[in-house]
Amino acid sequence: MPPTSFLPTRLPAYRLLVLGLVLGLLVLALGPAQSPATAADESAATGSLATSPASTTASAATTISANTGPSSEDSGASHDPAGKTIVYGIPGLTISDIDRVRTPNLYALFSSGSAANLNVRTIGSATCPGSGWLSMGAGARAQAGPPTDPEQEDSKATCPPVSAPSTSDDAVQKTLGSADDVAKTGPRTDASSDEDLAQSYADGTTTATIDDFESIKEPNIDSGYSVDYGMLARLIREQGKAAPSETGPATDEAQLKPCVAAEGPGAAYAAADENGIVANYTDDAAATDCRLDLVDLGSIGSSAWLYDPIPNYSYTVPAFFDREERVAEADKRLGTKLAEARDSATPGSGEPTIIVAGLGDSSGLPQLRAFIASGPGYEPGSLSSASTRTPGLLQLTDIAPGILDQFGISSPSGISFDSTPSDDEPQKRIDDLVSESQKATSIYQHLSTFSLLLDTTFYLLFILCGLLLSRCFLGRRGGATIAPTVHRFLGWVSLAVATLPMSAFLAGLFPWARLPHPGFGLSVSVAVSAALLFGASLLPPWGRTWRGRVAALSLLSFLILSADLITGSHLQGNSLLGYNPIVGGRYYGLGNQGAAIFIVSLFNFLGLAISWLRANGHRRMVFILPLTLGLFAVLVSGNPSWGAKFGGTIATLAGLLVLLALVSRIRLSVFRLALIGLASLAVLLGIAFLDWLREPGARSHFGNFFDQIVTGEALQVVARKLSANLHIMQINPALAIVTPLAIIAILFFLRYLLHFPNIASTSRTGRLTNTWRGRLPQVFADQDIHFGFLAAATGMAVGLVITDSGIAVPSTGAMVLLPYLLALSAEHADEKVTGRWPRRNSQRTILTTAETSAAEPPAAGSSESSPEARKDRT
Repeated sequence: MPPTSFLPTRLPAYRLLVLGLVLGLLVLALGPAQSPATAADESAATGSLATSPASTTASAATTISANTGPSSEDSGASHDPAGKTIVYGIPGLTISDIDRVRTPNLYALFSSGSAANLNVRTIGSATCPGSGWLSMGAGARAQAGPPTDPEQEDSKATCPPVSAPSTSDDAVQKTLGSADDVAKTGPRTDASSDEDLAQSYADGTTTATIDDFESIKEPNIDSGYSVDYGMLARLIREQGKAAPSETGPATDEAQLKPCVAAEGPGAAYAAADENGIVANYTDDAAATDCRLDLVDLGSIGSSAWLYDPIPNYSYTVPAFFDREERVAEADKRLGTKLAEARDSATPGSGEPTIIVAGLGDSSGLPQLRAFIASGPGYEPGSLSSASTRTPGLLQLTDIAPGILDQFGISSPSGISFDSTPSDDEPQKRIDDLVSESQKATSIYQHLSTFSLLLDTTFYLLFILCGLLLSRCFLGRRGGATIAPTVHRFLGWVSLAVATLPMSAFLAGLFPWARLPHPGFGLSVSVAVSAALLFGASLLPPWGRTWRGRVAALSLLSFLILSADLITGSHLQGNSLLGYNPIVGGRYYGLGNQGAAIFIVSLFNFLGLAISWLRANGHRRMVFILPLTLGLFAVLVSGNPSWGAKFGGTIATLAGLLVLLALVSRIRLSVFRLALIGLASLAVLLGIAFLDWLREPGARSHFGNFFDQIVTGEALQVVARKLSANLHIMQINPALAIVTPLAIIAILFFLRYLLHFPNIASTSRTGRLTNTWRGRLPQVFADQDIHFGFLAAATGMAVGLVITDSGIAVPSTGAMVLLPYLLALSAEHADEKVTGRWPRRNSQRTILTTAETSAAEPPAAGSSESSPEARKDRT
């Protein structure tokens, strides 16, 4: 009979060697992985140069079959278009607004070009138009001030006014003088100077300045994000090349200058430098000779989203209005601007590239907005980027790098537009994008409801354990008779509860977003998914025992998550426990809550599997199985092309090393636990370094984090993540207290403390924990199950410390781990437990029998009568 102590001191040499090789193998396996964006770029094929008109009012946009990836000189994104590029910003515009009859100009551009849903998240839940324009020009998340009136801080339907720039010579000279004074006394900046403005001056434009630009920038000072104001305009001015405006031989007069013309207050926000200076402001951007035009067409607006009056740009919305009428008006304005661009173009000039973007929200409810690109390099289909890795989805911060890539200019992020051609009819492509947008909106709206459901379910399970397992309840008349029924009831309830978190991911397999009532469809999909998981855990042969049911559910959850990560994270995205594209915290890979389920399911299954292998004499597999499956889990979680989860991979690796150490009979100490943590961190930093060696646009979270370490921004990022954890605890205290409640349940309801011999039975803690009639001590009498529990607890603890919004890791993990343990405790429902608690510091005795109330004493001299065996049984 093998000893049950899990802290032996001897370690076989070959196992130590295997453990030493783990770290090197991980770096070799994970580091050189190629991101999907890079793979897509290398395999992209260029297309033909066939063109076709879009419509009478939108004939400036044409269809040219070419890919926009950066991998080849012949690809669409790497070409240097001869014609203008014009960006029309319409905050509030969505793909669902596009209609063949009501918005003919938008429909024509959509039909001839590429489109995507656009995440416009900046800082805060909803994005004001000024913030959207400011972020687009900087290529980074930024918020436009001035700060909201303190009396209206709780109002999500309030935006600061978008200040129209001033073109008076006095205002411009005053701003330039202030900028020169700062440049002389402070560090060098990239702000505009008189020489720069003179070189970039375009015909038909003037220099303007945004009044009190410091107050507009104020919200970004302590936001944790680095904002390079006017980055798009500055890089085009400094690195751009002039392009011929005609297809024939170019002359000096027929050149498009490397400058950015801004029309409208929002466009001025995008083009302004850090001092609020706009180099080329105009009333008619299409008539200028700049290569890039930014045109503000105003906001769609909403009855709950009001702005200060700004003439000619419709930022003031009446209290009651018809949204369809507003969208039709925006389309009419777009048609007028397209006609002006066509009329302003010189005969034989190159075809322009037309971009229409919903640069911001227009109501208190954040949504995915519209992005359409038509012209050279954009054929009918969908767009994506390396930052989202999702066809038909872009970020607001992708627009500036994508335009720079189109001009052949390198951007700090290295992002480019990736095109996925489609032969579908325009209406079919619209319906597909609308479905994805509706899915994101429904998830965003019901996320808090589902979280509340999980929290409430966990609290009810917590209370049920406290009431039904209490000796006060079971000690009443008839309590001994109903005790087994109570335990089995809690076991079935716990097994059902354990399926809920995973069902949130499986719901993505159903097309619920296309139903007339998406919210109801989502609820039904979650319920059906939970029922399928519950039924799968009951199938024979594993469904005959509680261990088999829990092991099956754990393994199934782990395998589903692994398969999803390998195939593109389709279940993680737009999931109630994954990540939402409206929030924009993550677009691919393993999310925090998914990582919690991933870690708990893995180690819970390994503990049960090792116990079964050891009981059946498979001694080698006891070590081979956790090593193989654990390394596979680390590979899936850490591969930049799959999980791309920096903190989650360290947590998984740390839990794996703890499990291997326990299985290998290594005595754990504080020093060795610290070594495990450092070794895990070293492996992940090595992977991050290898990922950092790639091009900026092909990097994952690993490479970006290593770049932040190199540039010195890592501490700022860590501080922002810690602040996010505190913010989550403030806005969602129900989630934050799940973890301490789980600890209380394990320590007291299930008498886990009594498993340790240094807790005196007659002490206050011993008497308190003995109040509940838990069965977990019998479960943990199996050391292998105990090993799996300790490994899972280690992973969650590490995830709490080093993961973004890490409070979600142990909280979600507890919602799965505690039900698993309660279900396992039902295995001992028919066993009788009698605890006799003698004098203080004396040895306690627990007699456990499965079917008889008394057992014959072991024969004298047998191993069962030895002091060690008696101690193990206790």
